[in-house]
Amino acid sequence: MWREALILAAAFGTPIDGYPNFSADLSHLLDRTIWVDIGVGRDIASLSPQERTTLKRCTEPTMGFRYVGNAWEQSFYAGIETRTAYTSAVVTNRAAGKTIAFYMAGSRAPAETIRLSTDGDVLIEQTPGFRPHTLLRCNLPEPAPRKR
Repeated sequence: MWREALILAAAFGTPIDGYPNFSADLSHLLDRTIWVDIGVGRDIASLSPQERTTLKRCTEPTMGFRYVGNAWEQSFYAGIETRTAYTSAVVTNRAAGKTIAFYMAGSRAPAETIRLSTDGDVLIEQTPGFRPHTLLRCNLPEPAPRKR
């Protein structure tokens, strides 16, 4: 399970040069982050502190975001990685956190909307036609120092 987390961490851990038309606020919130789904029918309030800690270890990562070129790339991992590229994103500040709408090229309607909690640890993903997913930000282990 750690193998998948490390694969996603490696994919999202590469620094990206040049962020044209890039929101620094959105970068701070999502760029190179990895998330884990808390499970169908569950909400954050129903998790015990131990369950929350276990999930945040991210033994089975679900999703990640990174900014690549001029687009936001969202990756899902469920045995096989799938990626979606969004050409733009709009951040709206709300009392309960931030709402981010992602758009595909040529579309005026958001392809996906996510809501981030005020502490940035909880993400609720809403994609038209699918149930909302609640995810926690992963706390990945620090990489081991390289031996010389």
